[in-house]
Amino acid sequence: MPKCIVQFSHILLLYLFIFPAWGAPSEANFPVCLNPLNVGYNDWPPYAWQDVQGEAQGLDVELLRTFAEFLGCEIKFINVPAKRSHQMLKSGALDMMMGATKIIEREEYAFFSEPYRDEEVRLFVLDEKKDKLKLDQWQDIFTQKLRLLVPVSGWYGVDYEESRERLAKENLLVLSPDADKSVQMLTYDRADLIIGDAMAMPYIASQHQGVRLLVLNPILDHNSIHLMLSKQSMSAQQLAQFNRAIKALTTNGEIARIVHKWQQISLAQQTKMSNQHGPFNRLYAGLLTLDLAR
Repeated sequence: MPKCIVQFSHILLLYLFIFPAWGAPSEANFPVCLNPLNVGYNDWPPYAWQDVQGEAQGLDVELLRTFAEFLGCEIKFINVPAKRSHQMLKSGALDMMMGATKIIEREEYAFFSEPYRDEEVRLFVLDEKKDKLKLDQWQDIFTQKLRLLVPVSGWYGVDYEESRERLAKENLLVLSPDADKSVQMLTYDRADLIIGDAMAMPYIASQHQGVRLLVLNPILDHNSIHLMLSKQSMSAQQLAQFNRAIKALTTNGEIARIVHKWQQISLAQQTKMSNQHGPFNRLYAGLLTLDLAR
């Protein structure tokens, strides 16, 4: 072998040893989605729901579609009950879930993205009963013996988690399958209060003719909301790419634009119901303002 070729080979090997990243794909060039990603969701308007054509709609759905488009990924949305979706994420049958609160138990089977929006957990009462009930703090539930309606799936803050057994023991806990059933049960006087997301619960109530909810003072939890990626089917590199998309779309204002759009849709829906069924409590406009400063 000519001496010049040997010397060039040695130089090339030395260069790759000193700069190994030049010999490997960068994180930005990592192929994010070799196959379509299966994303589980359940009906939780205005964040996600299935329309009459069977298509996924909602704030989180639009945000994830935007992240996927930024990364060049194809998304397949699968409508599945909340409890089953977590089992499917554990097994890898689902690749991702949206709208997730980060808790230790879930980190056993899922990667969590950087937060992409916020949520508040609040207590609500039927508007026509607002004058009969005054609640300023969580402990008032026990002193006033108020029955609390709670959808079985969801995170409702530390106060609720630490009080759940006491609520059940004192017959103050009423469980429901989901938020929509909670609203129905509240109108049937199955409980005095309902717990839920500050944006979703009034929106869901607005779908029921004549039902209006009044928000009460305590803010039970203020959560950062994340994507969940299955540790069974997704990688840390893919997590990093979705974090890259979230950062870029936060910086350019696209996430804020989409959130604002859905705030206006929610407000318009509630105002429409208000015009049909009487005065509407104006504080809902404040509830629909999410903290976008990050």
